[in-house]
Parts: sequence; structure tokens; C-alpha cells
Amino acid sequence: MHTPLVRLFALAALSSLPVLAQNTGIALNATVDGYVEVPYSAAVVPQTGITVEAWITYDDATLPTGWRYPTLVRQGISVGGSEDYFLRINADNIGARVLRWKVVTANGGSVQVNWTFTAGQLLTWTHVAATYDGATAALYINGQQVGTAVGNGSPIRDLNSEVLRIGKGSDVATPIEVWNGQIDEVRLWPFARTQGEIQQTMNYALNSVPGVVSTWNLDGHLLDTSGGQHATSSGQVTFTPNTLSLTTLAAPSGFPSGTSTPGCLGPLAMSFGSLPQAGNLDFAAVCTQAPANAPALFAIAFQTAAVPLPVAGINYYLDPTSSILTFTTANAFGVARLPVGLPAWIGAGFSLAFQVGFIDPCGPQGITASNALAVITQ
Repeated sequence: MHTPLVRLFALAALSSLPVLAQNTGIALNATVDGYVEVPYSAAVVPQTGITVEAWITYDDATLPTGWRYPTLVRQGISVGGSEDYFLRINADNIGARVLRWKVVTANGGSVQVNWTFTAGQLLTWTHVAATYDGATAALYINGQQVGTAVGNGSPIRDLNSEVLRIGKGSDVATPIEVWNGQIDEVRLWPFARTQGEIQQTMNYALNSVPGVVSTWNLDGHLLDTSGGQHATSSGQVTFTPNTLSLTTLAAPSGFPSGTSTPGCLGPLAMSFGSLPQAGNLDFAAVCTQAPANAPALFAIAFQTAAVPLPVAGINYYLDPTSSILTFTTANAFGVARLPVGLPAWIGAGFSLAFQVGFIDPCGPQGITASNALAVITQ
């Protein structure tokens, strides 16, 4: 269950060997129906906040006339024609060039951010990312924030039955919501990432990311290479080699260890917001599924323990001889962060491990604890 330090360093030797990948993505044409669809799962409607991101091209010059809403990602396509969230071009019937990020919330409200672009601006590969954490919705283009909106404090609405689509929105007046261009490296994180985190990973092809993260690399397949949210295609969806060269890693960057004790919201999930690279001062360990605003004790050590240590009804999975503890608090969506800037001087092969415990009335003796997550700097 636990990852010995020697094995971690062996894997680190592999993960520190980046190579440039010749990517394959999907191409869609707004005149022909086609899309990728992910079955409903609570993982695609995270109640802990969200980041949706992808690399895209978009051809506004060849968009057909009439009402058009070329959609990159949309959750919720059938119940009353409504959506839980979407990221799309609101061309309307005038060929408008407006990228819109919209979140419909559980309290019946909604939050949206718009970004207006110029003719032909998205013909070249462009990274787009959208986030929501209850307090703020934000939109990023090539790692730069281009718009924000004040949130209403409510999580994303979840109708418990709706699929997630990539490359098309609803089926109303098919195919007016089909994307018109290429899509690659679609990712969904169950928390709002920071600008620094988005910038740090945008030029990487990610897979095996821990903590209920989904990564659809679209490299000739529709598998979720981090989670289990595998997709299928419908209509004309063409896998196309493209000029987008991203760095990929030869081995995972995170190594989960142990098992979370279930709390009021189910198992806690450990992840990170960016890659554990030497020189990445924006690195942070992230835990989701905690009680809202719960007091927390974040632990960091140089490695996981060979044998778990039972403490107050939970298992402590970190090496107690190198552990450091720090107090923090989960946010209103039950997300706790431990920023750990990784200076360049530590170099590759430096190991760290994280675990967090929360005050939780549903946990053993009023406490619940996450699994551990070990990382190796690259």
C-alpha cells in the first residue's frame, strides 16, 4: 500500500525524462454533427469547485450563418435544455466573437464571464481555462486572466443524470452548437486552480493526475488517463495529428498511499494543483471533499511510513520522524491547500509526502483524514 522511498526515487528517474509529444487531437466542423460524450458521474459535476481547460483552435471565418453556439465543453444537455456549466463561443446570429464561461449554481443563480476576441485570433493553438470556486469565476487565455465575475457562494448545480459533452452543447437545432476547429488536452479538476498553477502545467500533456482529476488527452483515443470518466464519440469526430507540441512525462508525478477515512462527504481526495518541479514556487498540495470551513491539520514529511500509525481512530501514513504539522482551514467548498514553493536549488529527485486531517463529526472520534500523497521533484 505504501511507496518505499527507494522505489519513489527509481520512478523519479523516469519521470524526470520529459519528451516532446506529437499530439493528436479531434477536429470538428460546425456544418456536421459530431461530439464526444462522457457519461454522468459526480466527478464531472464537482461540488468542490472546478477548473476546465483545453488547447483549441477556432475558425470564425468558416462558421455558417444563423444562430450558432460552438461549444468546447458543456455539462447538462437534455433536462429542459438547461446546462450546469459550459465554455463556448456565443456567436449568436451575427458571428459574434465572444467566449463565454457560465456556471449555473445549486441555488438557482448563475455566474458568467465573457471574453471578446478578434477575427482570426484563435486560428493558432490557444490554451483556455475557466475556474469557479464559489467566490469567483475566472477565464484565462494562454495562462493570462482575461475576465472574472463575482460568484454567489453556491456550488455547481447537479441534476444527477446529465452527461458531459466535449465539442458540442445541446441537440437543439442540430448542429448549431458543434465546435468549428480543433480540440486537444481537455482537463477537469475538482477545484479552482490558481493562475500560477494553470501557467505551470499548460504546456504539459498530463496523465495519472491523482485526486479525481480527469484528463482526456485525445491522442487517438477517448480515455480519461487520470480518472475513470472514459468517453465515446458520436457523428463526425476526426482524430487529427496537429502541430501542438507539449512536454509529456515518462512516469506519474504523484503516488497516492493509504486510504481515506470516510467523513460526512465521503472519502477525502489528495491531489496537487501543478507539477512538483524544482523551481515551481506555485506548487501546493490540495485536498477536497472536506466539510465546509472545517479546521484542518496539514502534515508534510520527506516520505510515507512503512507501517501506518493509528491515531485517534485514523491512520497516519507519513514518516513521523520527518513530519511537520501546520494548521489550516478548508474553504466554503471543503477544499484545503498547503502551498509549498519548490525552489530550484532542491533539484530533481527530492521527495515530499502530504496528508491532512479535519474536524468532522462523521469521522472516527470526530476526526477524518485523507490518504497520503507522495511526490518527487523533477
